[in-house]
Amino acid sequence: MKTVFFKQYSLYLPRWWFALTIAAVLSFTIVIVVRNIGSYLSVTEPANSTYLVVEGWQDEYSLKKALELFQSNNYKILLTTGGAIKGITKSRYKSYADYAAAFFLSQGIDEDKLVAVPTPDSAQNRTFLSAVMVRKWFEKEGVSLLSVDVFTEGVHARRTKFLYELAFKNSTKIGIYSSIPQSYNISSWWTSSEGAKSVITEIVGLTWVSCCFFPGDYGSHQEMWGIYDGIEYPSGTSDLNQNE
Repeated sequence: MKTVFFKQYSLYLPRWWFALTIAAVLSFTIVIVVRNIGSYLSVTEPANSTYLVVEGWQDEYSLKKALELFQSNNYKILLTTGGAIKGITKSRYKSYADYAAAFFLSQGIDEDKLVAVPTPDSAQNRTFLSAVMVRKWFEKEGVSLLSVDVFTEGVHARRTKFLYELAFKNSTKIGIYSSIPQSYNISSWWTSSEGAKSVITEIVGLTWVSCCFFPGDYGSHQEMWGIYDGIEYPSGTSDLNQNE
């Protein structure tokens, strides 16, 4: 029955065998992605630099692996990064950069080859700000940097590499090393709560920084502190309190 409120249309649906084929292809694709996403996130692509940056929040196993890498390669300087330590654990250190530096000293590294580069509290992404602080250290030292290698833990590697490339504005080749996490197996991350938490967190984090993270202009106040408050700061003000 025709009415003024409805109109008849033809609706085409796939035949059962075609719908089943589509479902099978999608299921196979999802399985492949799930199985390989851990390896994708925990990328290792060194740039063969003479400078190694180590994220200081890692556990002792990863820090030892970073030290072994430093000692077995042609690295001149090891730089540690990390922000303030908030909890009771390791509270005698001001930052994870200081904690990692102290750990490396306890393992016998030459003090002349070690530099701690603390990250200040900021509204900015912590990994990105750590990269900015490393870049500023090289600028302060007058080092013309062609490449730098960064050592981090597990599935955090892909996002770390992306943020360091963002901080260095493609002026420096960024290499990355990923240690093997001890609490779960990357190749079967979905079988443990720790693995699932780590991978899902990194998928969300990488997606967000890829599409929605705008750190501010190179060398700007916003690049350091994350939120532009509309105040015109004198040259160099953005560096104040960076070691507090």
